[in-house]
Amino acid sequence: MPTRPIRTLQDFHDTQRAIHAYCSHYWVCSHDAQLALDLLAIHLGWSFDFYAGRDYLAGRLRCSICGWYHPTFALGHAGKRPEFSGTHGAGTVPVSAEELIALQRAREANMAREMPWVGKRKGGRKFGR
Repeated sequence: MPTRPIRTLQDFHDTQRAIHAYCSHYWVCSHDAQLALDLLAIHLGWSFDFYAGRDYLAGRLRCSICGWYHPTFALGHAGKRPEFSGTHGAGTVPVSAEELIALQRAREANMAREMPWVGKRKGGRKFGR
C-alpha cells in the first residue's frame, strides 16, 4: 500500500519528521537548527505545504547568529541530525579501502621527513606559567 507523501507541517509532525535549517552565509556563519514545527504552524498554519512554500519560508527565516536570510533545508527525523544536508558536504565521494591505505602511506612518508614536535624545547619557556 503506497504511503501518502509528507508535504504539510502537520504531516511532518505526525510522522515525527523534522526540518533542519542551515545558514547559507557559508563564509561567515555555520549555524544550523531544527525548526520548531509548532512555532511555524502558529505563523503559517498546520496545512502549510513545505515543498510549495519552501522559497517563501526561506525568505522569512533569519539566522539567529548572523542575521542572514534564505537558509538551506534538510529533512530528517526529529531529534536526529540529517546525514546529508543539501550542499553541506556536497562533493564528498566515498573512498575505497585501497585509496585510504594509499593516502595513509603517503601521509606517513611525508611525516617521516619532518622533525617531531616534542612540546618544550630545551631552555625554552613553557606557556601558561
